[in-house]
Order: sequence, then C-alpha cells, then structure tokens
Amino acid sequence: MTDEKDFEKTHEKFLKHFTNGIIHKLILWIISKENIHGYGIMKKLDEFFSFENSKCGMKINSSKIYPILSKMENEGLIIGEWKVNENNKRVKYYSITEDGQQFLNEMQSHMNVILNNPSWLNFFKDMTGMEINNERN
Repeated sequence: MTDEKDFEKTHEKFLKHFTNGIIHKLILWIISKENIHGYGIMKKLDEFFSFENSKCGMKINSSKIYPILSKMENEGLIIGEWKVNENNKRVKYYSITEDGQQFLNEMQSHMNVILNNPSWLNFFKDMTGMEINNERN
C-alpha cells in the first residue's frame, strides 16, 4: 500500500503537470479574444482555476506568466506592443499572430475529434460526473 505522503506528492505532481500542459493554450486563447496585458491574462486565468486551495503547486503570478508570454512571442504565436494605459503607465499588450491563430484552429480540430469520440466522452463523464454535450450550435 502506498504511503499517504507519497500519494499526496504524486497527486500534486500530476495536477501540476495537467495545469502546466493546458495553461499555454489557455493564454493563447485568451489573447485571441482581445488585445490584453499580462495582468489582465492573470485575472482571466483566475476564472479558470482556483489556485488558493489547489494542490497543484502552481501560482498564477508574473514570474510564471511573463516567461510564457516571452516564449510565445519568440515562437511567433503572439506579438507584444508597448502602449500607455489609462493610468499613464507603459504596459505591454499582447495580440495573436496569424501563426498563433493557425495553431488555435488546429487545436480546435483536435478538440472536435476528442468530443466526437465516445471513449473520450466516457472519460470526461467519469472524471467530472457530468455528461458532455458535444452538440454544435
């Protein structure tokens, strides 16, 4: 039998990997909806995750977000432009590039495959306790 401490450590590690795996895609998706600065992205991510009581060990803060934004900028998925905001502060606003939009379109295709696969739907139902409605409007 696994030690409870080892189980918790494994659980935390799994949740951290899950969160890290999706966060880049969420950031790109958020930027695709509007030109937005890093702090705005952090606030939007708070709507997806409750990190205060989470065991994932990941905190959404500038030391996590800005390296991701820098990497995405270097990869050509987003572009940053310095602007002066309403408080007369220089702030970098991010927008999606054509390559970034193409990546999101490919991700959407993959998501459609997943949502049309009964095995994935059963997995999601078991993990959430909810039926996933894959009907399109």
